[in-house]
Amino acid sequence: MRLLPNPERAWERAAHVEPLDRAGIERRVGPFTGEAEVLSGGRANVNVRLGAGRVLRVYRRDPGAAPKEARLLERGWRSFRVPAVLSAGEDFLVLEYVPHGPLQDTAACGAAAGRALAEIHAVGFDSAGFLGPDLAVAAPFGDCMGALRAYVDAVLDRLAPALRGALGERVGAFLDANAGALRALASVPVLLHGDYKASNLHWLPSGELLVLDWEFAYAGPALMDVGQLLRWSPGPEFVAAFAGAYRASAPLPDGFERWAAAFDLFNLVGLLEGAEPGSRRASDVLGRILATIEDDPLVTATDAGESKSIVPGGLSPS
Repeated sequence: MRLLPNPERAWERAAHVEPLDRAGIERRVGPFTGEAEVLSGGRANVNVRLGAGRVLRVYRRDPGAAPKEARLLERGWRSFRVPAVLSAGEDFLVLEYVPHGPLQDTAACGAAAGRALAEIHAVGFDSAGFLGPDLAVAAPFGDCMGALRAYVDAVLDRLAPALRGALGERVGAFLDANAGALRALASVPVLLHGDYKASNLHWLPSGELLVLDWEFAYAGPALMDVGQLLRWSPGPEFVAAFAGAYRASAPLPDGFERWAAAFDLFNLVGLLEGAEPGSRRASDVLGRILATIEDDPLVTATDAGESKSIVPGGLSPS
């Protein structure tokens, strides 16, 4: 059976990452017997399996994300599983280890991903922004699209010259051509998982979806999460089942795949920061960004000297 496409599995790991040794583990959880297996790690966090039933999750970049993630894991989600929080500390959580397998590129998995995301997005906010430990918006964006555009422009300015030259003007032209539609679609802020992609979605023997890694959750446009899920082009059965299950509880605009790809540009540009030109990460992300831009009819029309304004139907911004 085909796995959900995910070229990110083959990306180069971050260099110069400080390892988490046994002393660092025991400082947080106390003495333990058995082996400690590193499940994943990087500059943001590291996850270490302790024995058969526990995972130590250490927050390296932002220890303040630990209480926020704990609150999200404890919300009592109905349509999907999350690991239980067993204990917590200043910069870590100890989580239940839930045995799981990878997400498949099937209708059943697509429907489960759609139901889960609709339930997450049912949590609404008055404004977009970063969440505090109480899950209220602690740092509002004010102008959501303005904040996202400023972020992209700042990252583009910091990229290696080869990447900046390939993208700078083209990304800006795409966002300018689609500004009205993106602003309309961003007008209803919801709870975003913030990293809703194949590496954080897993399948249980019970036929349930397991959703991990909530540290990047914030309030923003729903299509940001959808764009991450569909980034690497899952099959049509997965996409159709996802859309059907999601629309049973929440709206999706007409042409949602195109608009989700447009919103994912903000995530993709961020993934280029620190990437070496010619690396797998840079090559994959650059290819995905350019494919989104080159497929866009508004950019083509603008290049030809036409002026169009398209606001998608099927979703009623408030």
